[in-house]
Formats: sequence, structure tokens, C-alpha cells
Amino acid sequence: MDRLRSRMPGGLSLVDVALAAALCVLAVGGLVTGAVDERPLVVTLPIAAVSTAVIAVRTRFPVPVAALVALLAVAQTVFANGQSETLWSLVVFLVMSYTVGAECDEGPALLGLGMTLGGQFLCQWLDHGSDYAFDALVFGGVWLFGRGTRSWRKQATYAEQHRHDLARISVAHERARIARELHDVVAHSLSVIAVQADAAEAALLKDPARAAAPMRAIRGSARDALGDMRQLLHVLRAEEDQAVDALVPARGVADLPQLVATMRESGMPLEAHLGMLGALSSGMELTVYRIVQEGLTNARKHAGDVPTSLRVTREDRELTVEVVNAAPGEARAIQEDSSTGLGLVGVRERVGAAGGRVESGPSADGGFRLVVWLPVRDSDELIAS
Repeated sequence: MDRLRSRMPGGLSLVDVALAAALCVLAVGGLVTGAVDERPLVVTLPIAAVSTAVIAVRTRFPVPVAALVALLAVAQTVFANGQSETLWSLVVFLVMSYTVGAECDEGPALLGLGMTLGGQFLCQWLDHGSDYAFDALVFGGVWLFGRGTRSWRKQATYAEQHRHDLARISVAHERARIARELHDVVAHSLSVIAVQADAAEAALLKDPARAAAPMRAIRGSARDALGDMRQLLHVLRAEEDQAVDALVPARGVADLPQLVATMRESGMPLEAHLGMLGALSSGMELTVYRIVQEGLTNARKHAGDVPTSLRVTREDRELTVEVVNAAPGEARAIQEDSSTGLGLVGVRERVGAAGGRVESGPSADGGFRLVVWLPVRDSDELIAS
């Protein structure tokens, strides 16, 4: 309907214009040819032309058009040979009864119905008729049908808007998840690569043979990052009917020893205690891995190669991740921190999604402490099994 309205000047509906033209031809043609005997033509002809022509703007001005149609019907009853009982007159009143019910809010719709029925009742009274109940039943029923149509359209519009809102929310959540994954992958790997590149450069100036270890660490971090990026891109590009299970498994607690070894090889004095965690869902395993990765990356980025401790333990229904690093060295402390803080934001988002809690802040010795508590639910064990 909106497309049809856009084709007409002033936003008029093509259907309304066509209906008005057909009724006008029917009304005026019947009077001119004598098929309809309503006299005098000087009164009935203009009334018929105007009453049908205004149907073209019925949806734009429903109440004024209903008032005009009722007024013209009363005028014909007063100045012509009684109330018009032709087909076009009945159609005009039926159309306007439906229009005020379908296009107006509650108050204007009742006002439009009152004008339509009032005009009909007045015409009946002036013409000494007695079809009040028939008029109320017919035009009132059409008005109720219009109200039902309006209610259905509102519900359909609301449902469509609700679907759009859900889609936008889903897209926003998915973008946040992808951004979080990209940050966790890229930030950790680039942090290790940057530190090892500095170490390799320093070694090349003094003892080129000592540059081999940093270069191996750079190569390993780059390969790990590429693997994680490929896996993420495979998931994003997977079709709906493609088996995602066939892809490489996501990172989990089994990868923590390798992560610890990588950080140690890169020069971080890391003390790690990885307890027995039991069966966890793949989502929980990825959450634990990313939290540990982010905690160690932040320690390396902001404090440098200072003594750091990692504890990942489970007690009953709660899993704890704790990363504590010592105070940064003098050179690191005076450097300007250009971090955006997105790492801890990603940690909090992951923990919040899992129903856990986070504590982070400076430790007593000037270092930094990150502690995360994650609830382990029965569903996690069931999914894992």
C-alpha cells in the first residue's frame, strides 16, 4: 500500500483513487442517464459527485470525510426527494464506517462512527423511516471489523519491530563476542611477539646466537595466532548446514600448560598451579583459557618480565582463576600506558555471561591481582560428557 501511495500526488492511495473514480462514475452516470430517479439534479448531482470523490482522501482525513458524507446525505434528504438508497450511497457509508474504525485511534474512531450513524439516523427520521436497528447493526459491524483490522496491523507491526530489535541485539552480541575473541587472540600473541622482537634485536647487537630463542618464541606465537584466527574465520564463514563439529576444537584447559610454557619461554618468571578441574563444557573451557591468557598478557604488557603467579583451581561447584604479578620495574613504571582497557572489559563480559564474579586491582606490594570465580553447573558436566 505504501508503494501504491507513493505513485500518486500528495501520497494518495491508488486504490482509494480508483474506488472514488468508480463510485463517481456509477453515481453521476446513473443520475445523468436517468437510471437513478433522484431530483432535482442541481442538488443530487453535486452531492453524488462530492460524496464519491472524497473517498480518494478517506485514509488521510477519515473523520472530516465521514462528517462531510453524513452532512451531504442529510442535505439530500432535506433538499431532494428523500434519502438516497442507491448502491453507491450504501458503499460510501460502508467504506467510511470501516475507514474511521481502521485508520483512527479510539476517540476519533468513536467520533467518526457517531457521525456516520448520526447522519443515517437523521436521514431515517427526516424520511419517516424505521431502519434504525438495521443501520446500527450493519454500519456498527463494519466499524468493528475496521477496529479489528487496526488491532491486527498494530500487532503485526509490533511483531515485526520486535523481530528487528531481537536481530539487532543478536548482531550486537555477536559483534561483541567476535571483538572479544579477536582481542584475546591478537593482544596476547602480539604482546609476546613485541617483547621477543625487542629481545632478539638486543641479542643481535651483542651475541647473534642468543637471538635464536626469541625468534622461536616469535614464530610459535605467530603460528598460534594464525591458527586461532583461521578457526574463528571458519566459524564465521560456516554455512548453516555445515558441521561446525568438524572444525578444530576451541581452546580449553588442556591448552593451559602450553600457554604457560610459551610465557616462560618468552622470559616471564611464571609460577603456575593448574589443579584438577574435572569435566567442563567447551564454552566454560574457552572462558577459562581466555581469562588466563588475558591475565598473563596484561601482566606482561603492563609490568614486564616480573615474577607472576597463576592459580587455576576448582572446589566443589566453583572454579577460581587467579593471576598476580609483582610491581613493574622502574623503566616499565614510567612508561605511558596506551592500553585501551578492552582486555579487562572482555574478561568481565565473559565472567558475567558465565554468572561469575571478578575482582581486580593493585596488590599490597604494588603489583596487580586478578581473581575470577566461575560457577560450575551440572549442565557444564552434562554437556562435556
